Amino acid sequence: MSEHPNAARIRGLFAAFRARDVEAIRGALAEDAVWHFPGRAGLLAGSHAGHAGILGFLARVGELTGGTFELELEDVLANEAHAVAFFRGRGRRGDRELDNPTCLKIRLEAGRAVEIWEFVWDLEEVDRFWS
Repeated sequence: MSEHPNAARIRGLFAAFRARDVEAIRGALAEDAVWHFPGRAGLLAGSHAGHAGILGFLARVGELTGGTFELELEDVLANEAHAVAFFRGRGRRGDRELDNPTCLKIRLEAGRAVEIWEFVWDLEEVDRFWS
């Protein structure tokens, strides 16, 4: 059985994240896309809207971790309207380390992400890491 085209698109998006390919990331996101990142105290917590907001959010991940943040994609499930990506996010900030199972719930329209909700295994630890 072949993979749904939206699953392949999300795998491509993760490849673009790893390669820091801004144009590929921009192409995978609707212009008015919104990425919701969990937390209350973390510097990344909240909703990041549009290409500028989301690209700024992603750049901030790299800045805050001194470029140590890595993604390990585990699996992608998708249909016409939604995709779910399971991955581990790892990084360092000073003496703090993050190794957290994470899930993205992605709503798609015409093959582009329009809304992304990020869910983490240990919200308190993630909030502390990004604080």
